[in-house]
This record gives sequence, structure tokens and C-alpha cells, in this order.
Amino acid sequence: MNAETGTGLVARGITKSFAKGKSSAKGKNEIITALRDLDINIAPGELLAITGPSGAGKSTFCRILAGLERPDAGNVTLAGRDLAGIPPQQRRVALMFESYALYPHLSVRGNALSPLQAPGGRLDPAAAAKRVDEVLELLEIRHLGERLPGALSGGQKQRVALARALVQIPDLFILDEPISHLDAKLRHKLRGEIRRRLSAQSAPSLWATPDGMEALSVGDRVVVMDQGRVEQVGTPEEIWLRPASARVARLLGDPPMNLIEGDLVHEGGALFFTRRALRLALPAALARAAEQASSASVILGVRPDGIAFAPNGATGAAEAEIYSNEPFGKHAIVTLDLGALLAKAKTSMANAAALGADAGGGIGRRVGLLFPSEGLALFDGTTGRALPGT
Repeated sequence: MNAETGTGLVARGITKSFAKGKSSAKGKNEIITALRDLDINIAPGELLAITGPSGAGKSTFCRILAGLERPDAGNVTLAGRDLAGIPPQQRRVALMFESYALYPHLSVRGNALSPLQAPGGRLDPAAAAKRVDEVLELLEIRHLGERLPGALSGGQKQRVALARALVQIPDLFILDEPISHLDAKLRHKLRGEIRRRLSAQSAPSLWATPDGMEALSVGDRVVVMDQGRVEQVGTPEEIWLRPASARVARLLGDPPMNLIEGDLVHEGGALFFTRRALRLALPAALARAAEQASSASVILGVRPDGIAFAPNGATGAAEAEIYSNEPFGKHAIVTLDLGALLAKAKTSMANAAALGADAGGGIGRRVGLLFPSEGLALFDGTTGRALPGT
């Protein structure tokens, strides 16, 4: 499906800056650019996840789509309509605010029902009430229907704000950090339930979250943003397996990819990556990609689950010292000291237990490491972009 057909969302060249206030040094207003020439489209029925760190511009983009902010440049079309000049209440956008923005004088049910009672509502009272009951049940807050927001916890307020968005029949759903304040068990449950509900709608949906793993789990496609720019757009598989830049690699993963700055050295017909005590012969694919680097300085990406433990002295093995050993039940995270450089390895509980068989979880023990080629990536040391072929 393609948003360019006129029934989805198309945002082109969106730029937005804010005046932060006067700089004490120059006495002039400091201008903060929140969005820089953003191009994003969402097809009908598609769920697009946007992720990035705090300050990346996610919420600003959501507010522009909803009509609460005006872009300095660019345009947005939704369902074939140019949204320029259309006020928020006429855009048919269901926005869940990051700040919740609940009506304090309305009950949980009243807040959820409020958008269906607004002028132009598409449901009769009986159908609206039934729809509200279904969503409150889905979010496990139906029993709180008569409570006021002041009597709710933060997680309950978040679910009320989410219900108020999900009950609508809009041309666009926007969920800004919809499950960030829920406990882990409920977050895992609702992630799938909300995705299922949104995927059954004909309207495009936007899910903004700073949690990269959450974005990968909910989005048909994922947009990774940083400092107001789009770093990469792709399917969850593309984003995970082939991060377009070191910034993307740094934002995704549990834990994220280890990024090691070092140099390329030719020796004996082979190409090595070196960083202090670390010396690694690059596999053929990475060696070919390294030829595209702008200089000998590169960034080696090592996936935590791509580090294998081997006996000290094994052929091709690097040596490291165990810095910490953290068991998490289904897996363990072992932090390794590679010589003034810490890297994280994700391994099985059995491996971690064997490494830490002695007192203290093996901290201080020397271990051998192998780096299989499928767990490696290479980025240009100057631009930070992934080198072609990695």
C-alpha cells in the first residue's frame, strides 16, 4: 500500500524551529531546530513506529500532524486533503497526548466517550457506549469507569488517554508514548492488543516511542529519528539487521550494538581492525566494505549476541576480562573489559554460569572471545554511516 495514492498520510519537507529564549552571551533569542526537512508517509491501514531519543522531534511531529503546531516549511496531506489551514478539530485525527490531557471533571468513561460526543460524531449514543465499553475492557480499566482522573494512578491515566484515542474512527491515529508508564506485564499484553486493533482499521496509524525495541515490535515500518532528522526508514528486520548509521545502531537493541572506534591496518595481505589491545582480522565481506571508508578510522559494530566465548589461546580469539556478570533469567549480560573499553555480550544463562562458576560471578577472570562475521557491522569513522556491503 502506498500513501501517495491520496488515502494515507504524506508529510513533505517538514521543518520546525522554536525560540528557546535569550542567550546570556549574545543577548539574542536562541533558535532550536526541532525538525529538519522531514519526509514521512504512512499507507492506509499501516502502523508506522517512530523512535528516537528525547529531543529527537517525535512529539513535535505528532503535534504538527494534529494541527497543534504549524510547520515553518513543508506540507501535510491526509486522506487526499491538504491540512494547511484546517483547524485541529476538523482534521479527523485521534491524538493521544504524551501528557494525557484528561478532563479533570469527567469520569474515566466520560473522558473516553468525549470525542464521540463532539460535533460530527460518526456513531449513535448506543454504538458509542458499546465502543467505549469494548476499549475500556481491552485496557483493563472498565471497572474504573466512574472514577475521576484525580483518583487514578499514572498508569491508569495513561490508559484513559489511550482509550480516548482508540474509541474514535479518524483518518489518522497518533499515539505518543502510549504504554511508557505501564508495568512490564501489562505493557507486553497491550502492545500486541493495540497493534491488532490498529491493524484492523483502514486509517493509517503513528506510534511514537523512545523505546527502540518497542518500535520494532509494533511497527509495520520503523522511522528512526535523531536531532530532528530521519536517520533510517525500513521494516523492523531491515532496521535490526542493517542499521544505516552508528546512531541507529546505538539506539536499538537490548543492549544496543557495541560501537568500537579504531583503525584499519593492512598486514600480510589481510585487513585488521585495531583498537589498543583489540586486534581483529576482518572477514572478507567487511574487508571489501572497508575499502569504501573515507579514511583508516572506522567504527566497528559488534552485536552483543554475536560475541562467542572461547578458551583462551583459541585461534583468532581476542582476550578480555569479565567486568560484570548479570543474569536476567532467559539470558545474561556479561560486560567485558577489552582494555580501557567496555563491551557487552548477551549469552545464555548456562554460559554465564560457567564463566562465573567461582565466587563473584567470574569478575576479573580472563576469557577468550570470537567475533563471527554475522554479528559485525562497519561504519565510516567520519560520517558514521554504514559502509556499503555491511
